[in-house]
Amino acid sequence: MPKGEDSHSLLEPGFHVKTRYRKTGCYFFIMGVTTALSVAALTLALYQVVSSRQLVSSRQLVHVASGGLETTWPPPPPYWQVTKIARYVVHTSDWASIATISTLPAFEGFPFDNILSISDGPINQSSGIPYMYLTAMDFTGKDLLSDPRATLVLSQAQSDYCKSKAFDPEDPRCARIILTGNVVVLENGTAEASAAQTALFSRHPAMESWPTGHHWFFCKLDIKNIYVLDFFGGAAPVDLDEYYKTDPFP
Repeated sequence: MPKGEDSHSLLEPGFHVKTRYRKTGCYFFIMGVTTALSVAALTLALYQVVSSRQLVSSRQLVHVASGGLETTWPPPPPYWQVTKIARYVVHTSDWASIATISTLPAFEGFPFDNILSISDGPINQSSGIPYMYLTAMDFTGKDLLSDPRATLVLSQAQSDYCKSKAFDPEDPRCARIILTGNVVVLENGTAEASAAQTALFSRHPAMESWPTGHHWFFCKLDIKNIYVLDFFGGAAPVDLDEYYKTDPFP
């Protein structure tokens, strides 16, 4: 041992090297664990995205058959999104029940109910406005020309959704949309009358061949109130401004 050096100073270089080795090994170990966790988290996130897409794509599509035309729609939104449910059912429905104040002498002044074809737009374009094609030769058309007040009720039962879930049409989970307002006749040649024609004829192609001698006219429901019954606990009101701003699909 050289003079002036003790055993501790001789071990010091080795001690520092060993200490640095321990620090380096710990660093790489931590980095490895961090990287592994990051990869695992990314893999899990990708799996969840793919799984959620597969889940959506595997959810049962909804079919509506009307006359000679059948349409296929995405599944409905969740029941708590009542505004979206309203737009969804209005857009996917091909017909509705309409209640008017009767002008028929046999029961004048009583509520009168009928079924009529509706459309709020072509299948790829929803307006939220129920358009109708009526004639004064029909009881409903005659009633509305006398008193425009009306109530439309649309039910998800017209599609195969409720049947696939074993929901009775009166089951609140088989959504019903109640619309009240005034039926407005659209003047021929206007942009809205043209839009109504496109909406109705695209969804009800047989209308184009209906006899012109019946003097058909296009009209719409100017909605004043909307209620949605799509779950237990009673019907929920829908704000009109929010309704028109909402996309009908999830």
